[in-house]
Amino acid sequence: MTWLAPLAALLGVLLGAGASAITDKRRWKHEERTRTREQRVALYTDCLSALENTGQALLTVLRTTSTHERPAAVKAAFTAHGLAAVRHRIHILAPAPVSDAADAVFRALRNSRHFVETADPQDEATLGNLKAEIGGLRDLLKTAMRHDIATSN
Repeated sequence: MTWLAPLAALLGVLLGAGASAITDKRRWKHEERTRTREQRVALYTDCLSALENTGQALLTVLRTTSTHERPAAVKAAFTAHGLAAVRHRIHILAPAPVSDAADAVFRALRNSRHFVETADPQDEATLGNLKAEIGGLRDLLKTAMRHDIATSN
């Protein structure tokens, strides 16, 4: 019977260490999920801001720049807000549905450069259609982002 007390103590130590390890692992996973969620929220905010700023810059070029100066102004407006860099970060950190939706908006905005370079600023119908297309794709992106944030808890 003299070995029963040390065995019980050893068993208590092992159970305590195991429980502590499990708790630490759960805490670490929770903190990692929280960090990942915070990174994505910041990235998604950067992405939406870059999309909005790029779109506004292109509209400004369309409305204020002469036709022969537009190609250079369009290129500058499209690159000024770091949209391509944000898109690359999306590809690394975001799940496929968000990445795919971001690509769709990026391509539509990139394709709009030709319109801005050559269009009549008074062509409100075509501009309205273009804005609706890009806005619809942006709304799909926001939905994918919200879904990712909601499920990454």
